[in-house]
Amino acid sequence: MKVLVIAQDLKTSGTSEGIVSRSFLGKLRKTYPEAIIRVIYLRNIESEDQLELLPVDSIENLGVKRSPPKYIKALNRIYWRVFKSSLNNQFLVSQYRHHIKRINWTEYDHIFIRSAGNNFETILACLNLPILKNAIINFHDPYPQFSDPACDHVPTSLELNLQKRMGEVVQQAKICITPSQSLSEDLEFFYGSRKKFYTLPHQFDSAVFDILPSGKNSERKKKLVISYHGAVQLGRNLNILLDAYLALLEKERSYRESTQFLLRITGPYRNEVIQKYQQHPNLLFLEQISFPESLREMKYETDISVILENCTGRSNILPGKVPVIASLKKPFLCLSPKISELRRLLHEPAFVATCDDREEILQKLDHLITSVLQKKEFKEDPFKGYFNERNFKSRLEQILEDVNHN
Repeated sequence: MKVLVIAQDLKTSGTSEGIVSRSFLGKLRKTYPEAIIRVIYLRNIESEDQLELLPVDSIENLGVKRSPPKYIKALNRIYWRVFKSSLNNQFLVSQYRHHIKRINWTEYDHIFIRSAGNNFETILACLNLPILKNAIINFHDPYPQFSDPACDHVPTSLELNLQKRMGEVVQQAKICITPSQSLSEDLEFFYGSRKKFYTLPHQFDSAVFDILPSGKNSERKKKLVISYHGAVQLGRNLNILLDAYLALLEKERSYRESTQFLLRITGPYRNEVIQKYQQHPNLLFLEQISFPESLREMKYETDISVILENCTGRSNILPGKVPVIASLKKPFLCLSPKISELRRLLHEPAFVATCDDREEILQKLDHLITSVLQKKEFKEDPFKGYFNERNFKSRLEQILEDVNHN
């Protein structure tokens, strides 16, 4: 079997899509050890991606020019107002299309095209190309952005035009997949598609990363460490978690001596959060580190990890961090809206709290801290095997079987 994977993000740090796309390749090799797997990597920034760690037969690493020429930028100031489309976006998509048009796709049994970022250039670049009718396209997030429940703005004419274009892509593609059942259902409805959107959950494969060994930690000052590594954006409510933790320290004074909260955060509200909370001695704000370093910290130095979903009432995505946290086999606390993909998957009530209910967050945090300090073990997989290789293989085999019948 010959497989082609067209990827836009294979970075080892900085984006969750890079982590899950690399892991997809790792799991694909484990599922089909005899397959010939070729990767075309369309990257738009220079980065050290350790591509040699990926278990594939070949990788073609192609740079894509990201910035349009000055004359296109100048014309676009008028063009988008008249035609409700962006010349800048068209230029960028054309750069991806240039490379994809040159692929001899007929030699492959299966073709996967993976999206990345907010603009989905790799997928949009395939519109009206013959490769698309034989491809499995992956939506990692809602598209366009206004379709995301976390988005709070009215769609612009540009976005509505993008919705129309992507709807054409959906109709032409062989198969559409997403990592979340909720997202699959939403996109079927959003695009008015008669075509089923399949669900293939995000994966994590440590073999495709240069994982650092455990070492002496200079940051751990207390008996128990809670940590959050990630962004503060898209409705993620970190403030309410920190407020609940500080209230818990007032309620249980012993936690001041036995616990600390370690935070490595990014995003547009990073400085605002740090300025508000940095004076508290139990909160430790640190700089971002690489994913392998972050994983080591969560694996060897953290007792309770934190996952933040968007807190806008409903979340239909599966955060890329979830299979990573699941692999640690440690307690975690997820702040979720009342309706979310992650809440649907979790079978351990102790690990999830409603993201806008401070009292519930305090109670769940208190329970987890007490359980860890008392060395209580959570032996059952809270996801009931959802992220194991057996489930991945079963779902992937069903998708490929349906590809052959379509």
